[in-house]
Amino acid sequence: MSILYMLLAALGLMVSFVFLVKGADYFVEGCVSIAKLLQIPNLIIGLTIVAMGTSAPEAAVSISGAVTDPSNAGITLGNLLGSNLLNILIILGISAVIVPMSVDSSLLKKDFPLLIGSAIIVPLLFWAFGYRGTRLAGVIILAFFAVFMVWTIMNALSSRKHSNSASIGEDDGVSDDAPMSKLKSIIYAVCGLAVVIGGGQLAVYCAKYIARGIGISESLIGLTVVALGTSLPELITSIVAAKKGNSDLALGNVIGSNLFNILFVLGLSLIISPISITMNNMFDALAVLAASILCYAFAATRKIGRVKGLIFLLCYGIYLTYIIIRDIA
Repeated sequence: MSILYMLLAALGLMVSFVFLVKGADYFVEGCVSIAKLLQIPNLIIGLTIVAMGTSAPEAAVSISGAVTDPSNAGITLGNLLGSNLLNILIILGISAVIVPMSVDSSLLKKDFPLLIGSAIIVPLLFWAFGYRGTRLAGVIILAFFAVFMVWTIMNALSSRKHSNSASIGEDDGVSDDAPMSKLKSIIYAVCGLAVVIGGGQLAVYCAKYIARGIGISESLIGLTVVALGTSLPELITSIVAAKKGNSDLALGNVIGSNLFNILFVLGLSLIISPISITMNNMFDALAVLAASILCYAFAATRKIGRVKGLIFLLCYGIYLTYIIIRDIA
C-alpha cells in the first residue's frame, strides 16, 4: 500500500471524527427540540436522548461495522470496550485532574451498581455461550437495556416533582432555550443522524485500511484510535462540566455512555452479526469491569481528586502498553 493512500486514509479517519462529533451535536439538538415541542420533561431528555446522542459515534461505528462486514468484529468490539475504558480512565482522569469532583450519594446508590452490573454481563455471557457473541446473547443484553430504560424513566418521573424544570435542565446539561420550529428540529435530527452514520462508515473503512497497511490488528485500532475518536463527545462534555464545577454531569455522562454502549450498541451489534470471542476480547472486557470497580471504589470516598485522576491515567497507560505489546507479540 502506497504512502499516499495511507495518508489519505489517516486524513479520512480524522474527517470521520469531525463528522461523528458534529453529527452527534446536531442530532442531540434536534431531538431535544422535538422532545420539548412534545412537552417531554427535561430530565427524561437528559437521561435518554442526550446520553444516547453522545454515544451516537460509538453506535454508528459498531453497528455500521456489523452490518457491512462481519469481519469488522475486531473494530466493533474493540471500539465499544475501548470507548468504555477511555470514558472511565481517560475522561474521568482528565476531568478530575482539571477539577476534583465531588460524588453525590444518589450516583453511588443508583448509577454505579448499574455500571458495574453492565460490565459483569458481557464477559459472563461470552463465557456462558462458549466464547461466542451470539444473537441470543444480544437479545439478553438488549432486554437489560429495556429494563434500564423503563427504570430510568420511572425514576425520572418520580423525582420530577422534587425539582423545578430550570434546575433539571441545568443539571442534565440541557438548555432551557425555546425549541426550534418543527421542520428545523426534524431537519437537525435527521441530517445529524445521517452525518453520524456516514462518519461511522468512513471511520470503519479508514481504520481497517490503516490497520492492514501498517500490519497491526483491527482490534488494536478499535481499542485505541477509533475508541478515542468516537469518545470525543463524552470527553468534551465531561471536561467542560468539570471546569464549570458540575461533577454530577461529568460522572453521569460517563456512566450513561458506558451503559448505552454495552446494553444497546453491543446488544444490537450481536443480533445483526454474531461474532467469535477471543481470549484478548475477554481480557479487555474484564479490564472494563476492573476499571468500573476502581471507579466505584474511588467514588465511594465521595471525592475523586487529582491524585485519583492521575491513577486513572496511569492505569490506562499501563493497559495501552500491554495491548500494544500483545498485538506486536
